[in-house]
Amino acid sequence: MSNELINQNEIDALVQESLSSSQDEHLTEEERDTLAEIGNISMGSAATALSSLINKKVTITVPNVTVSTLAEIQKSYPIPCIIVNVEYVTGLQGSNLLVIKEKDASIIGNLMIGTDVNEIPDEVDELSLSALSEAMNVMMGSAATAMSELFRYKISISPPDAFRQNLGDKIENVDCDCLYAVVAFRFNIVDLIDSVMLQIIDLEFAKNMVSKLLAIEAEKLSAAEPALPEQPPVNAEAGQDSTAAIPWLELQQESAPTLDLGNLNIELIKDIPVNIRAVLGRTRMSIENILKLGPGHIMELDTLDGEPIDVYANDTLIGRGEVVVVGEQFGIRITEISTPNNRIKSIG
Repeated sequence: MSNELINQNEIDALVQESLSSSQDEHLTEEERDTLAEIGNISMGSAATALSSLINKKVTITVPNVTVSTLAEIQKSYPIPCIIVNVEYVTGLQGSNLLVIKEKDASIIGNLMIGTDVNEIPDEVDELSLSALSEAMNVMMGSAATAMSELFRYKISISPPDAFRQNLGDKIENVDCDCLYAVVAFRFNIVDLIDSVMLQIIDLEFAKNMVSKLLAIEAEKLSAAEPALPEQPPVNAEAGQDSTAAIPWLELQQESAPTLDLGNLNIELIKDIPVNIRAVLGRTRMSIENILKLGPGHIMELDTLDGEPIDVYANDTLIGRGEVVVVGEQFGIRITEISTPNNRIKSIG
C-alpha cells in the first residue's frame, strides 16, 4: 500500500487548491496563529491516543488555517469522505467537522479490528465505521483533555458521530454558504497514510474560542508581571538632587538579599546534572491485576482532573505544573515553584 502514498508537494498542492478561494480577511494573523496552536496541541494529543490504539506511529501537523465556505471546499474536495461531527458540551459551546478521506478512514477502522494491512479495502463498511467511531471517541476525548489544560478549565465533548459523505453532495443540517474556519492537517501513519485531514469550524465559534484563549494568556501575563512600588511625587525645585527627591529609587538599587547556603558554593555545582521527573499520579494494584493489563486498559490514578502535577529534582519536590502536549511530545508547564531553600536541597 505504501506505493500509493502521496508526497509532500502533492499534499501542499492539495491544501492550497482546496483553500484557494479562502477569505482570510475574516481572521487576523493572530487569530489564525492561535487556531493553529489550538489545533496543534489538541490534535497532537489525539495522534498520541491513536498511536496507542493501533500500535503504529501517527503524526498530525497543522500546515494551514484559513476561511472558506463549505460550498467552495466541496468544489475542490468532492471525493467520498468520512465526516466526524464533534460537539463541545462543557467549557465551550459549539461543534466542528473532521473530514477524512474514506480510504484513510478505512485504514484506521480496519487497524482497530485487526485486519491485515494487505487486505484493507478502500471503502468503509459497517464494522470498520463502528471501529473508526470508537477510535475518534478516544482521540477527541484526548484532544478535549489537552484543550482543558490549554484553557485552564474543563472542556468535554459528546461521543463523535461519524458518517460517510461525498463532499460534492449537500451535508444535512450544514449551511454551505456560511463562513467556516478551515484547519488543514497533514495526517500520517507510517507506511500506510500520508494525507490531508480537514477540520471545519463555524467561524463565530472559532473566533469566540480564540478570544477566550487570548484573554486567558493575557491574564496569565498580567499576573506574572511584578508590581512596581508606587512612585511618590518628584520635587522639581531647581538644584535639588534627583535621587534624593525619589527615595524609592534608592531602595530599588539596593542589592537583593542573598540566600544562606552555609558552606555550599553554588557556582561549583551548577553544571552537575540531576534527574527531573514529573509524577502524573499513583495507584496500588495487586500482581494479579497487573498481569491482566493489556493495550487499551485504562489505569485510574489518584490525581484528580485538573490537579497540579508534582515535579521532582532527584527525590525533592521543586514545583508543580500542568501537562501540555506540543506535537508528539508531552511537557510540563510550571505553575508553582518551591522555595529557594527547598530547590537547593534537591541538588544533594
